Amino acid sequence: RATATYRGQIIFKDALAQQLCEQGAPTESPLRPNLVELHAKHAVLRDDFDSNLLGELDSGVWSECTNCAVGEQCGVLMHGRAVTFCEPLGERELVTVPLNTSTASVLQFALGSGSCRFSYADPSIIVSYSLTGTTNTSDDWVTLEKIRAPTNSTTVIHLLPLPHHSKADGVRFRWTQEAPQGPEGYESCWGLDNVLLVNAAHRPPLLEDNLDPPNTANWL
Repeated sequence: RATATYRGQIIFKDALAQQLCEQGAPTESPLRPNLVELHAKHAVLRDDFDSNLLGELDSGVWSECTNCAVGEQCGVLMHGRAVTFCEPLGERELVTVPLNTSTASVLQFALGSGSCRFSYADPSIIVSYSLTGTTNTSDDWVTLEKIRAPTNSTTVIHLLPLPHHSKADGVRFRWTQEAPQGPEGYESCWGLDNVLLVNAAHRPPLLEDNLDPPNTANWL
């Protein structure tokens, strides 16, 4: 039963909840905006790993994914699904398709182990870029950032400014973990969520949004 008042005046008292709502009427969940973009006005690349209705990695954004899975294997890092790496043996790698980064400014992503096991001993995660577009030899990759593997359950948002040399046509980005030391492989899992490569070509002079619904071009 429910009672409601407004400025001291009783609107209704002891009303059955079913009298207030249609019995059995489904409650629609709010629509989640589509956050997959490639070479868009405000993002060179954006993926929240939730917008592909099949629950898979979007092949239009990612060219390679080695020993990875899309889902909530490690719980929720930011929102919904993430790309997670939990295989103890073998290479761990995620690579974008070739991108035109000539107007890109910052690479942003969330990284963490979520509800999965973390480790103090696992090797670092390397974020790198390649100007070659297609070949895949290790010499072609330039390190952008070296990140320690998660040592707790906190999700960390990383912001990596792009160096001038990385701004060209046909640039790929890669997340990979250094090889483990022992034969048992990696001890921990980690995941990526909300990857965004900001396009600085169209910087708006002001931000105006009634949030009904939010304009995805305005928000990271």
